Amino acid sequence: MKISRIIAIGLAVVFILAIARLARLENGGPSHTFIMLPGQEPATLYIPGPERPFFMQLPKPVGERPPAVVLIHGFMADRKLMSVLARRLAENGYAVLAIDVNGHGENSNPFGGGVGDAGSLREDVKQAVDYLRSSPFVDGSRIVVMGHSMGAGAALDYATHDPNLKGAVMISGGWQLGPQRPKNALFIFAERDPDMIQDTSPALAARVADVAQIELGKTYGDFAQGNAVEAIRVPGVDHITIVYSAAAATTIVRWLDSTFGITRTGAIEVADGRLGATGLALLVFVIALVPMGRVCGSMVADWAGERPGPSGWIGLLILGGALIASMPLAAADPASFVPVVVGDAQLSWFAVAGVIMVGVLALSHRLDWYRIREGAGAAILAAAGGFAVAYVCQVAMSVAFHHQSMSPERLMVMAMASVILFPFWMGFELLLRRGGPAISTAWAVLGRILIVVLMAAGVSLGLLPFFLMLILPIIVLNFVMIEIFSASAYSASRNLTLIAVFETLWFAWLIAAASPITFMF
Repeated sequence: MKISRIIAIGLAVVFILAIARLARLENGGPSHTFIMLPGQEPATLYIPGPERPFFMQLPKPVGERPPAVVLIHGFMADRKLMSVLARRLAENGYAVLAIDVNGHGENSNPFGGGVGDAGSLREDVKQAVDYLRSSPFVDGSRIVVMGHSMGAGAALDYATHDPNLKGAVMISGGWQLGPQRPKNALFIFAERDPDMIQDTSPALAARVADVAQIELGKTYGDFAQGNAVEAIRVPGVDHITIVYSAAAATTIVRWLDSTFGITRTGAIEVADGRLGATGLALLVFVIALVPMGRVCGSMVADWAGERPGPSGWIGLLILGGALIASMPLAAADPASFVPVVVGDAQLSWFAVAGVIMVGVLALSHRLDWYRIREGAGAAILAAAGGFAVAYVCQVAMSVAFHHQSMSPERLMVMAMASVILFPFWMGFELLLRRGGPAISTAWAVLGRILIVVLMAAGVSLGLLPFFLMLILPIIVLNFVMIEIFSASAYSASRNLTLIAVFETLWFAWLIAAASPITFMF
């Protein structure tokens, strides 16, 4: 048996063991259960207590029931991404109801608002609060609303409309005040949050505290009176990683302790073994992309010989020019028929750029149309097989990150996105991936870097949605994984159709899984 096959089998075994441990940790403590709230709103209820299934828990006497938190995720996120924070709060004595708002995660109801329309989520939050107020497992008279990013805006909005709450925690977000002053309001944000959030959070805290300028880390007001306010910057984290930050969780637990008048005698628990298991599984998966790419490459016809076409630098110039030229055209959102928010803007940009790139290749007689058609069926099947394996692996790893399985609605979006994206990724490969494995990988990496840089520039110029800036690290991580597969497939067979189809499926899935969806069957 070849050493490469032994290594591949070994990686598969280690990955399965890591996933098995991850599943065991996920099903373990703190006790939690799935709940479908009114209006078909999915949620997970975490209850402090022993590490055993929720159904074995019995309601405690009224005076011993824990205070509760409604936890609201951000835009292009879901309750799975908030599960690390939810578990940490539960481990420290607080019941947590983490919800999927409309159009996100497993919630198939159409998303009805924009990024900044906090009021559109008020009913979603109200259903969660009403559930907790009638639950026999929590003290329904002691509830705090808490949210991240878009969810922070929803938490702040709801807290200004419900005077019976005990407090509100806004994590890297919140942008407008409602008719009432929120009780015991904590504004916590990341050191590497965008400037807009770093400016807005202290400004809102100052308004609530009724001072001209707030001092970070200083508590204004009185918890017993319900008018405590504080703004805190968490060092060393960004807009996404703040929800995984042990320091942020510790700060939030201390704020909840003060809000509910709880005196803590032990240390604050912030461990979550799922993160280590997920990290190991992700590392093994990334390494396994190498043999996966080579296997897929061996299943298709080899594009033998050197292909005619522009040099790498000319290819980069064409790619950059197409992306720049497409920005003002994409601003009109020609892909608005795809029923997702922000994802449609991404598709519009890549679609217009793809048309320009394919047009340039066709006019210069460098399209290689006959090569693309030759063996296309085998290339599509091999790419689909490779993507299917990657999809299953990533879904298995997603318990602490994001729900990535496809609902019927999201599967339809993925199909539409695949058709739209293919010209771009086929043009990308034809322009940049040429020569030996090393030089072709270098040009492709430079091309991906160029996409990220121009995406950031487009956001800065207001031609692309601001939210793309917040998820750039996620896009970069996916580009790294895609390139590992692509470079490996190219080393086994220089079939660019295989690589372009794989890239298309992966990126279409990424958009379909994460973007808020605006319709349901």
